[in-house]
Amino acid sequence: MVVARIVKIRNTTLRTFYVKPGDYFYTPSVDGKPCSESTIEVPPGFDQSTEGLTVPWETISSRGLEIGEAESEQILRCIVGPVATDGDNKDWLQFRSVESEPIEEQRWFPLGLRHILGTVGTAVDVALTFRDTRSDCTEQPSPVWEVAHFERAEKAAAHNAVFLNIFDLASALSVPNAILCNTVFTTMGAFHAAIEVYGEEWAFYRTPNPTSCGVCKSLRPRHHPVHVYRQSINLGNTSLKDWEVRYLIRAKLATKWPGGTYDLLRHNCIHFCEELSLALGVQPVPSWVRGLHETGANIFQLPWPLSAINSAIFGRSAPRAIGNRQRGSDGETEENAETASMTASEVTVNSSASPVPTLPSATANQGGAFIGVTS
Repeated sequence: MVVARIVKIRNTTLRTFYVKPGDYFYTPSVDGKPCSESTIEVPPGFDQSTEGLTVPWETISSRGLEIGEAESEQILRCIVGPVATDGDNKDWLQFRSVESEPIEEQRWFPLGLRHILGTVGTAVDVALTFRDTRSDCTEQPSPVWEVAHFERAEKAAAHNAVFLNIFDLASALSVPNAILCNTVFTTMGAFHAAIEVYGEEWAFYRTPNPTSCGVCKSLRPRHHPVHVYRQSINLGNTSLKDWEVRYLIRAKLATKWPGGTYDLLRHNCIHFCEELSLALGVQPVPSWVRGLHETGANIFQLPWPLSAINSAIFGRSAPRAIGNRQRGSDGETEENAETASMTASEVTVNSSASPVPTLPSATANQGGAFIGVTS
């Protein structure tokens, strides 16, 4: 099943609410401090991050996540589960009354597909906001189920938030990745990764011309013609302004990441995300994203003559990612998968040291997918 993780709680009303967890497998904390009590009080002006707070599955919780008001007996219960009328095998965030009867069905929203017979799925970060549309204090207060609003965490994030967008390397790898990295445990998987900041997504690819810049800006963040979007992780907020981020990428990083230096195990998109996240001053790429590639790099750190066999298979070893954090690699099944995929969705950033590559006429006519941007 899909796990709905509440990562942010806000209260823009003048009323005091409470949130009572209903999932016994997680221990919630508010702004890094574990909750000593089983109930989280949400006074007016409350705006804090949470961890370990989830909306439980209907199969393991009888009461779900309980939301109520201190001065009222109204209770809203929230659970995650399938909907009988949905034929796409998705999990939905649902509202229930105190008697566990379905309410506010028009506000239910899908979280994602279930995997492995409904037992293992992905995680979706959501934000809980209390807001009341009735501004006249003399009117009857809105019920709790009309005041509590759930939305995806990306929409409620700060404008300078930095996201790590993670993609399954191919559609055929979505299920294996779900088995290895899911809501029960995370180990490793075959992923493509990109950094999204100020609404722009940046990634590193292999290019046909080895001297061309391999740093590309996606035309549509979180969309790709080959890789399958999986999830986004909020790495934190950057202190850089939008123009400073563009200058950092185009003037400083672009010249250091030519497409010809792409290496399957030691210098690829995940290494680029590591260096860019370091430069932006946010959290590093999680270990489960790097796991498969770091393991592969360690396996092939072999003495001669085995290293010669490695070079014959994977090509020459490229330098590691620039920066203090030495990370793993992208783990693609084929290097040219990255090369082919960038022709349909990315904007190549060109610097004085990396001229615009010569494109075939067939590619150049695909809706202007390649757009040269001079630094």
